[in-house]
Amino acid sequence: MAVIVWFRRDLRVHDHAALYHAVETGEEILPVFVLDVRQEKDGQSGRKSQALFSALRSLQGNLADLGARLVIKRGEPAEVLAELAKHFGADKLFFNREYAPKAISRDEQVAAELQRNGIFTQTFKDMVLHEEGELLNKQGKPYVVFTPYKRAWLTLPKDKPFPMPKKLRAATGLESYPSDLIPALGGQGSAKEQVREEELYGERAARRRLGQFLDTQLAGYKLQRDLPAVDGTSRLSFALRTGTLSIRTVYHSVLERMHQMSGPQSEAAETFVSELIWRDFYQQVLFHFPHTVEQAFLADYEQVEWDDNEELFRKWCTGQTGYPMVDAGMRQLNQTGWIHNRVRMITASFLVKDLLIDWRKGMNYFAEQLIDHDEAANCGGWQWCASTGTDAQPYFRIFNPVSQGEKFDPDGTYVKQYVPELAHVPAKYVHKPWTMPELLQKESACMIGLDYPPPCVDHAISRLIAIERFSQAKKLGNK
Repeated sequence: MAVIVWFRRDLRVHDHAALYHAVETGEEILPVFVLDVRQEKDGQSGRKSQALFSALRSLQGNLADLGARLVIKRGEPAEVLAELAKHFGADKLFFNREYAPKAISRDEQVAAELQRNGIFTQTFKDMVLHEEGELLNKQGKPYVVFTPYKRAWLTLPKDKPFPMPKKLRAATGLESYPSDLIPALGGQGSAKEQVREEELYGERAARRRLGQFLDTQLAGYKLQRDLPAVDGTSRLSFALRTGTLSIRTVYHSVLERMHQMSGPQSEAAETFVSELIWRDFYQQVLFHFPHTVEQAFLADYEQVEWDDNEELFRKWCTGQTGYPMVDAGMRQLNQTGWIHNRVRMITASFLVKDLLIDWRKGMNYFAEQLIDHDEAANCGGWQWCASTGTDAQPYFRIFNPVSQGEKFDPDGTYVKQYVPELAHVPAKYVHKPWTMPELLQKESACMIGLDYPPPCVDHAISRLIAIERFSQAKKLGNK
């Protein structure tokens, strides 16, 4: 008999719950990845798809090193897995749990189909350190405010990483079974290009990046994480999103380093652990409140009056708002498929509180562009910025794009990297170039309205309008 191990958001062989337990059965192993044809589409999501394919290619090689070939099949998971179980005589299906609404529905369908065919199905906690049912308040309900959730989270013991199998006993006939190919880069990527991409996005790359973060960034994380011009963040979001790195491995690696630290360095490590807690928090919020992928967590703010201004939305998407910090962030997103976390908040706040555009439009645009897109984190982050989610503060959480830039990018290094029109603008004016005297604009080769756009809205006015609209929505909701 054989155990099917269904890989999804866990594209690794180190510290893999389902793979470890499958090996522990002593039965043959059949590793499977079901390819969604939508992941191959061209256009805005092309960069994200290619990053995923690179991580998948890395998994394929790592499994081969352990003695098992990864079977890749296009189609509906329930049908594909049932067919594979029948062909190989597999009597078990193991996979790691996911918590987004569509993923839960898909997994329930798969489990039901395979159980109808006599296949034992078992799932495992792997994507988070604590699942939704492990952390409930005294009333037995989920936490909806982060701080008490964090306090409870910190009191619970954490699972240790699972050892990597030394060898896999592959299912009989696996080598000769027909498998679909992983799409090549741009449809025609060379072997050399594919290796380079795996070095960026594969499991080895993720483990190498973790080591680099622990050695060079962790100690200064608290101070440097908000500076977009500095490599001060972990840059592990893609690895955690695709599972080329386990959350257990990250947590325990940081904890081990933390025990060797004291003072500000220890506080920096604690700050990073808080970010891991936010990740778990948003997963459990999405699980308990699946409506939040489409609706405000706080129902009152479904009444907010949004402006449907497509021209302003286009300027935001393309980084042409006239606010340098916003424009730099959006251009970074469009060019790289990633955006610094502080700048994510600045750009999101600007769309909602300055342009008064529905947060869902921004959330969906990020979902299309981000290679590290995680539905729970994206939804939770956007609702936090929009003040429609948990722990909302509509009157205080309005980021000033100028002062945010001056505080976190004081000399304009980040802005100038992505907005080259401002390359010669003095630091004094780089976050408010429209205030430059005309002579200085000429000297800086940055004429406002010609080389770089003027502000598309007045932040001070938009802020007041946003406060009024949220106030009106709250009044309507209380009626």
